[in-house]
Amino acid sequence: MDGNLLRQSLRLGLSILITCAIAQHFQRITYLWYPLLAVITVVDDQDENSLQAARGRMLGTAVGGLVTFLVHTILSGWIGILVSLLITIPVLRRMGWSSGLSTAVVVTVMFLGIDAYTQLNWSYVFNRSLDTLVGIAVALVMGRLLWPKNRLARMQELHQKLETTLHQRLKAHSSALKGEGPTPPAINTESVTKQLLELQRLINVENSLGVGHVRTLKRLRWAQRMSLWRCLQVRWLLVERLIQRVHQDLGTDTLPELSHYLSEHLSQQGARAEALKLELSGSSLPLPQRIALEEQVTRFLRLIHSQQLLERAHQP
Repeated sequence: MDGNLLRQSLRLGLSILITCAIAQHFQRITYLWYPLLAVITVVDDQDENSLQAARGRMLGTAVGGLVTFLVHTILSGWIGILVSLLITIPVLRRMGWSSGLSTAVVVTVMFLGIDAYTQLNWSYVFNRSLDTLVGIAVALVMGRLLWPKNRLARMQELHQKLETTLHQRLKAHSSALKGEGPTPPAINTESVTKQLLELQRLINVENSLGVGHVRTLKRLRWAQRMSLWRCLQVRWLLVERLIQRVHQDLGTDTLPELSHYLSEHLSQQGARAEALKLELSGSSLPLPQRIALEEQVTRFLRLIHSQQLLERAHQP
């Protein structure tokens, strides 16, 4: 079972249980779906669980309710919802309360989507907004108490996973080209791309949290590391296809020169890769294929060399 899915499910279940208990105890929440929808929305979006984000969610939701109340006196139906959102979203972004966008949108749609919405009054808006804030507060507290997310640790974990996969693939290809192992299966490009996208998303979240977080990212050189990974991804997938084609064309034959080149530069950490030369290999590879292989593999290993230098530079 996926550990992250289990933790998220437990966090959501406990948040809903506590919200229902609060509603049952105080007997003031008339429409339970307001806080429950807020719980589901906030628990599902826990990338940012700082106090600043909590304040943004609270104030953003209140602003969404206020704008909706004012708009409903002029417009109705989906036009009213559209105008409310066109006002609410820029206001929240301007005030720095973007973390409250999701719940503000939920409140807007529910307020103007209720039966006889023209009967909205200050009492209804205040009470339903308060109900929603209860759900937000419960979800935020549970998010901070139960397995709070450590984005920097997750970023480092993704980085190490990608590095491990990269080196394992190159070692497998090296062994196969030397005739000492089977040809590895095609690389799972979806998994590599998914991990890189998640890494970029986490970096973007950290960048949005203020000067302190940005300073930490700079100290750990995450912008440079991510830039290298983007370059490496393109070369990596291209080299994988080229080597897979070599396996297909050579069949049971070997290409020890390429195998030695890969293993040598993987074992010599930080050693700059000299240009790969296959003209003396005696292989039956066509000239265009050999030239493409030499050029792309050389560039690929030089990028790995740059990555190794960067890793050593930020180590204490």
